[in-house]
Amino acid sequence: MSRITVGMATYDDYDGVYFTLQALRLGHATELSDAEFVVVDNNPSGPAAPALRALADHIPGCRYLPFDRYASTAVRDLVFRVSRSPVTLCLDSHVLLAPGSVHAVLDHFEQRPHSRDLLQGPMIADVLDDDREPPSTHLHPEWGDAMFGTWRTDPRGTEPGGKPFEVGMQGLGLFACRTDAWPGLNPRFRAHGGEEGYLHEKVRRGGGRVLCHPGVRWLHRFTRPQGPSFPVGLLERVRNYLIGHRELGLDSGGLTEHLHDLVGEEQALDVLDRARRQLDSPLAHFDAVVCLLADGSPRTWERATGALAELDADWLAEWLTPAPDAEEQGGREAALRQIAADAAGRGLDRVLILDAASLRAPGAAERLRQAVGDLRTVTWSVRPLTAAGSDCPGLALRGPMLDPVARGERPALAAAAPWLDGAGGPQ
Repeated sequence: MSRITVGMATYDDYDGVYFTLQALRLGHATELSDAEFVVVDNNPSGPAAPALRALADHIPGCRYLPFDRYASTAVRDLVFRVSRSPVTLCLDSHVLLAPGSVHAVLDHFEQRPHSRDLLQGPMIADVLDDDREPPSTHLHPEWGDAMFGTWRTDPRGTEPGGKPFEVGMQGLGLFACRTDAWPGLNPRFRAHGGEEGYLHEKVRRGGGRVLCHPGVRWLHRFTRPQGPSFPVGLLERVRNYLIGHRELGLDSGGLTEHLHDLVGEEQALDVLDRARRQLDSPLAHFDAVVCLLADGSPRTWERATGALAELDADWLAEWLTPAPDAEEQGGREAALRQIAADAAGRGLDRVLILDAASLRAPGAAERLRQAVGDLRTVTWSVRPLTAAGSDCPGLALRGPMLDPVARGERPALAAAAPWLDGAGGPQ
């Protein structure tokens, strides 16, 4: 088993991945001699994907992991989910590490085999020898430009030989922890933002510390002359912050006040109202809403998306097209296995699977609302959804049933068979 897994999530940033990986291999060869690398490609149908896959195939111990269910900076959660090493180091795909940084990470955790700490370090300035720009050791918990946290410097972090010290939060261009201590990221996060501060609070609530290690120094590329390739939107960012606030029971008053100052009261109220409606959708109870697009029809997708939008849940949908050459029953069963295996690997607890074709008819949104309404109050593992006057539109999976389905055991599939046959009734 390798001592450490180094991973990154990327979206059409081949150059960033290339130089980050190759700089690691050149500058930290001793520490990473048996390391595993993971590249999570969040746009595996994009222009950079073939080159990223080829790069991963070329580098020993590197795995290419395509993920296209949705776009989000939070897909870096998968780096920890698939790690097979005791320590996992996650980087942005455009970060370079100073000499000694990997050694400092390994030394910290190997001396503390039961640590639940999140280890970070100072972000150094682009002009490396310019004393006018001290390293940024942490983020101060205040709002600025629709983001939570502004860069600050603690004098204890200015010298690489200094001792680690606790901080409230730090930018997530670099962070590491013992793999079995990873607290996970909320699976409803989409697009960009919301993780800084949220992850750090989860670590503390799990018994860990958030540390700045002066010897773990990193350089982050911010400038993008051609513009960001990743989708960035105010609504998505605000929704992410509200998701984190709700999960952790935090007050969102600071966000509301900042938005008023940033975009004006009218636009702020509109964005907050839309975000809250989406989070109050009955489908937002689920960790994932997977829509099977069996016929691959754009028209079916358009109508199903419209039905989900009526429930303020189109943002949560993940689309899956079963294999076209499979028989209908066999294709659905294979799709169910794929969804369950994926859910187990992502650490999901509640999954809703919908047949997109069942959402084409008038009134489908309201029937779906009725069908999922009681799932908050009943105990269920695998349950076909039914509503008065409708065919069964889907299946809900929860908790321990996901594991046996993922392993391909027949009892779980037998429980799911009524849905696959189109029949109804709770299981």
